[in-house]
Amino acid sequence: MSTSSYKNVVDMSKFDKLRAVSGASGVPLLNDCRDMAAAQLAQFAAAMLDKAVNELFEQAEKSLGGEMRNLYMDGMALARDEKEAITTGFKRQFIQGFNKHIRKGKYAQPSSASSFNLAEMELSLIDLDALEESLALANITNNIHGTCAEELFGIEKRLGTLLHVHELDSADNPIGPEAIGSSFMEALKELDSSVKVKLLLVMMFNKYMPDQIKNMYQDINQHLVEKGVLPKIRVGMKKHGGSAARQPEFHAAGATGSEPTANGPDLFATLQQLVSLGNSGMAGMGVPQQAGQPGAIGGTMPSDGAAVQSAGVMSTLTKLQQGQFEGVLGEGVMLNPALLANGRTNVLREIKSSGMASVMGHVDAMTLDIVAMLFDYILDDRNIPDAMKALIGRLQIPVLKVAMLDKTFFSKKAHPARKFLDTLADAAIGWDEEEGHQGGLYKKVDHLVQRILNEFEDKVGVFADMQEELESYLAAEKERADELTGRSAQVVQTREQEEIARIMAHDEVKRRIESRKLPQIIREFLSHQWASMLSLTYQKSGEDSQAWNEALETMDQLIWSVVAKEVPDDRKKLVGLLPNLLKRLQQGMAAIDVTGDERDQFFAKLIRCHADAVKSGLRAEDEEAWQDTDIENLAEETEVVAEAPTDFEEITPSPEAPAPDLALIQQISEEPVPADFDLEEVPISDVPWQANELQNDDSGALVAKLKRGTWIEFVQADGTTSRSKLAWVSPLKGLYLFTNRLGSRALSITPSRLTEKFRSGQAQIINDEALIDRAVSDMMGRLQQVA
Repeated sequence: MSTSSYKNVVDMSKFDKLRAVSGASGVPLLNDCRDMAAAQLAQFAAAMLDKAVNELFEQAEKSLGGEMRNLYMDGMALARDEKEAITTGFKRQFIQGFNKHIRKGKYAQPSSASSFNLAEMELSLIDLDALEESLALANITNNIHGTCAEELFGIEKRLGTLLHVHELDSADNPIGPEAIGSSFMEALKELDSSVKVKLLLVMMFNKYMPDQIKNMYQDINQHLVEKGVLPKIRVGMKKHGGSAARQPEFHAAGATGSEPTANGPDLFATLQQLVSLGNSGMAGMGVPQQAGQPGAIGGTMPSDGAAVQSAGVMSTLTKLQQGQFEGVLGEGVMLNPALLANGRTNVLREIKSSGMASVMGHVDAMTLDIVAMLFDYILDDRNIPDAMKALIGRLQIPVLKVAMLDKTFFSKKAHPARKFLDTLADAAIGWDEEEGHQGGLYKKVDHLVQRILNEFEDKVGVFADMQEELESYLAAEKERADELTGRSAQVVQTREQEEIARIMAHDEVKRRIESRKLPQIIREFLSHQWASMLSLTYQKSGEDSQAWNEALETMDQLIWSVVAKEVPDDRKKLVGLLPNLLKRLQQGMAAIDVTGDERDQFFAKLIRCHADAVKSGLRAEDEEAWQDTDIENLAEETEVVAEAPTDFEEITPSPEAPAPDLALIQQISEEPVPADFDLEEVPISDVPWQANELQNDDSGALVAKLKRGTWIEFVQADGTTSRSKLAWVSPLKGLYLFTNRLGSRALSITPSRLTEKFRSGQAQIINDEALIDRAVSDMMGRLQQVA
């Protein structure tokens, strides 16, 4: 064919490309998508790092172990100090990856979740950092896929149109989860920090970024729709390939604002990868594996028999759960019925080693592995008392069934079954054997567990019903506990006020009697009787009250009245002052119940003190002017005061003491505290307001940041342990009040004494993180170590 003939040939592919974009230019639109994504990702990352600084600092404060605390502090410092470097690097890596893809026609990053090849990983197991980074990237990718499934469907269809690709694979999407994850991991590689510290930022990324990325995808979809790129996507079009296990059919795929209908198997997928990697490694070392076990030969069932197989396994599990062993044991399932009932043995391990595991499909066998590891942790968890742990252990088969039915059990914190387990474990932390098994919390939990065993087949809603009933019970129990805690707080606050009042009175008296020479009778009176009077006044009226100021003024006038009167004006002033002074002294002594004889003896001696004060100050020429008759007049005045009626309330009104400021108590009971109320108090050994001046070390900082509701385990002198919850902190920060779960036993302690207990190991905070969160975190760590 001649060259001129080629000029008459129309390239239909070019025509199709132009038609697909509906007249819009593809490159500018691709650049729009790149710029929108890069700008928003940098913005989201900066906000995420700000949150990470605060959250990692809080985690560091909660951590008792020095290694974990240092790790969290390093992560906080990295997020704070390298914020600009991370966001800039993230944006740069994303743009470079995008441009490279557009130029070469394919996405080329160092690694991606879609290329997470177990066989390749086995060859590089010695490089643990690379393994950690690969797993982190897989986790990021799965999280974004799980959150943004619907938005990604539209994104990939529309970008495929712009890139002239009929079916754009997730790994080839230049703004897809793999591209974003790889860009963030590459940005972290540029930092001079350990992999473990960087993985803390990956954890923060997975927590805060997917929802923001979902919004970004919605914006890009909307922009492309407005530019005429696939305004409508045909209902029922399905995505092929990718990291997500399943993509749904959408009524309006890619439309902005709607929620994805896909389950997010992100965490489960990561656990699968780790379990498979571990099992593959064991197989390579010659460790035998069960048929049906992940990684075992012949473990995968044909797809057309998977549903029948799964139904059969579920039916068998339901029979075991409900105690129907007769037919099941005849099917080759060799289990000890006693193990299923006691809840103290990991029966899932028994099921795995029985004949039942051989008929499980690949995914079910993988799920069995993961849930067995979950209960390994639960049954070893020292936070939960053994008796309560046994009750939770009876739920092993129901939880396995839940996980087989719904993989979001692992990643969805609000999942009914997961929430129920978390609530059970949280309530059990403070349970004590003394409460007994015949009533209270133990009996309620036993009842709820038995109902699940009897009723649960394949409807997860039964867990939601049990959760509602448990929450109702715990709320009623908390109301009763709060009432008792309120009474304990009143006792503690009263004792603390008494102690502060005593110290205030002591300081006021000491400062005065040490500054001048006074008669012994006056010194003794002020140090004992009047100090008691001052303490009582401070308790009832406070430091800023008129009654307190008048009591101090009376003390000052008494001291002035017994010092030498060297000028006539002072002597005249004394005569005018005495009637009211003596009256106040009389009333004050009556308020603290000084006996009549003791009072009369004091006033008789006080008369002599006044006479001595006058005589010692008289000049020689004035001695004759001051006769004994004047002293007798003073004595008569004293008798008049002694006979005057006493009305202490006029001087020191006694308003009712305010109720303690308990945030967790809505209304403190007005009932009197019973005489036999069980309130144990560690004696106050330091001044309450000085107790806040804690030593500047980890233990002091830990005590200063304790929050209400924190559970602490105390080691007793005999080596036994007890658990108490911080229920209240006094307004003056002088005392911490701890109670048991029911509020029926209370312990008060000063901050300094509590710090000493933490420092010596006699006190330890009980981790209040949700049970399943702790278990999954532990699983991830152990699986990575095995890998």
